[in-house]
Amino acid sequence: MLKIITKIIPVLSFLLARPVLAQIDKFEMPKEEATRAVGAAATAALGGVAIFLIILWVIIAVVGLFFLIFWIFMLIDCIKRTFDQKNTWLILLIVSFFFGFSWLVALLYYFLVKKKNLGATTSSSP
Repeated sequence: MLKIITKIIPVLSFLLARPVLAQIDKFEMPKEEATRAVGAAATAALGGVAIFLIILWVIIAVVGLFFLIFWIFMLIDCIKRTFDQKNTWLILLIVSFFFGFSWLVALLYYFLVKKKNLGATTSSSP
């Protein structure tokens, strides 16, 4: 990923710097120095964007990992708990994992079944 970013940043910085370089005659500095300054500024800006995207990716990965663990706990609870609609919730939890909305079904299960029946006993089969 780092190799891709290091190859993309100079290209994007050049593309971002082109409109500024077209206006370079208005400045009182040599064109080469202005080109380097504009390129450095564009590279720094793109580096900031890249860092932001990496941080955003890490946050999304952590949230996704949390919901995966939460889904596993709700699946285990559904398997151990005895209640009327056990098969329905078990099928919903398993199928939702394959369609990518397991976090939503796990939250629904938590609030509609687990939290509602916190005092209910769970069956422990030997």
